[in-house]
Formats: sequence, C-alpha cells, structure tokens
Amino acid sequence: MTTVAQSLAIIILALCCFFHQCIGFSSLAALHRRGGSSTRTESRSCYSSRKRFLLFAKATDEEDPSKTKDAATTLNLYGEATIRSESVPPPHDKIHEFFALPESASLLLRGSNNNEIVEITNVDDDLREAYQQQCRKVDASDPTPDDLFYDVTTSGVRFPGLQIMSIATIGTKVIKEGHAGFPAYEFVLIRDATYATGSRVFVWFFNKVTGKDKDNKREDQATQSLNRIRVLPIEDGSIEFECNANLSINIKIPAVLMKIIPNKEKAEKTGGDSLCATLKGDIPCALSGFRQEYMNWRNRS
Repeated sequence: MTTVAQSLAIIILALCCFFHQCIGFSSLAALHRRGGSSTRTESRSCYSSRKRFLLFAKATDEEDPSKTKDAATTLNLYGEATIRSESVPPPHDKIHEFFALPESASLLLRGSNNNEIVEITNVDDDLREAYQQQCRKVDASDPTPDDLFYDVTTSGVRFPGLQIMSIATIGTKVIKEGHAGFPAYEFVLIRDATYATGSRVFVWFFNKVTGKDKDNKREDQATQSLNRIRVLPIEDGSIEFECNANLSINIKIPAVLMKIIPNKEKAEKTGGDSLCATLKGDIPCALSGFRQEYMNWRNRS
C-alpha cells in the first residue's frame, strides 16, 4: 500500500514550498526549469538567493544545540482515506483461502509502484515487542503467532534535486470481521528507515526536518499507520473490497527552522492534505490489482 517515503517526501516538499517563499529560492526554480539559461539579472538573483541560504544553513549548523533542543516544535500530520473497489460477483465460498495466501498480502504491499517485498523469516523478540506496541498505538487487533512480517523497499521518490528512499517493516494479519464472517487484513507499520540523496541543499533541509543530522536515534517511532482491507457483502451476493488507511507522522522542527515556517497550523493542514492525497492516489490501483487477482485465482480454483 502507500509507503512512508512517498508521504514523507510530499510533506518535505510542502515544507520546502514555505522554505522557497521565505528564503527566495523561486529564482533558482525558474533557472532549473529553463535548463540553466537566464538573464544576467536572474543569475545574480539566483546567486544571491543561494548565498543567503548557504549562510543561513551555516548559521544553523553552528548554533548551540543546548539552546534550541527544548524549543523544538512538533508538527502533527494526519491523513485518512476509505476507498472501495468495484464489485465482484459470486461465488465467494473460497475467499478465506485466498486471503490466507502470503502472495495475496504481498499484492497489496507492493502497491502501485511495484515495491520490493521481502518476508522476514527470522523474527526476534525486539521485532515482536515493537509490533505489539504499534498495534496498541493504532488500535489494531492483538498480535498472533500466525502474523507475518515484511520489509517493504520503495522504488524511490524523485523530485528535482532530491530522491527519498525508504524501508518499512510491516506486520500483517488475517482477521475475521462481523460481515458474514468474511476475512480482513490488517497492515501495521512497525518501523521505517528513510534517507535522502541528491542536492546538498535539499538533503540538508530533509535531514534537518527529519532529525537525521543527529547522532542519537529517536526514542519513539514518529510514524504510525494502520491499513484495514475488508470484504463488504452486497445484497445481490456480490462483494466489494474496502480499504481504510490512516497515516500519522510527527515531525520535530528545530527552533531555527520554525523561523521559515510562518504558520504551524497551516503547515499541519498542508501536510495532512498531502497525506490524504497520497493515500487516495495509491489505494485504488492496489485494490484494483487485488480484486483482479482474486477473480483470476477463483476462476482457476
């Protein structure tokens, strides 16, 4: 389903929009669009903007961390979406068998971007404990011994001058819901590792916003996500697949960077809207592929 890297990339890009407006990087964007050609005045403007940014970055890096640690602000971003597939005609007497297939869950995890999926076969106590904690936080069903774990590597999210990669560890389970005993999936994000490559300017900003410029690791998982895929029966005997997905990201912004984000509430709304757009953009394709594979499997069985 939707990857953390996609969502985080869009949020960082949205924050960069604030950054562009406040630091004067619009001239650089115009220069990039023109393939490097510009008038002498535009060149001077671009150089001046870049110079102001580099001075700002240098001053930020040289600040005493003890003076700004307590002044960090947390942006709380939340997005949720519910999407339904097209209906599937009966019969559905073997649908439990389809949901029990490991490759069926992989179809959804692969998403619309053909993410790389690797099942984790050596599950240690730390992973199980982290999984249990995240299940409680997102109000998922209790873990069971039959739950499966996957590392999901994204194909990468590219922007001009920036590429963001992510590896997300996700726990999956099959549950029974009250809808005529049909099965359902729960996908719980356990942990994720995100990194950026590309332009030094944008990588610096990404690392500052996400806290990856620090040597110490964050104590708490800053991203929580729960995806539920269930079966909805229809009166004529058909079914629909419904996905309800939510994604919550807490981003700690250093005090110095809050100076270039003029409005915390607006930034949170922009980030939340981006999360919703990301979910709504990825889920329909994944559900459609899942629906088609179910119909193909049923016809073969």
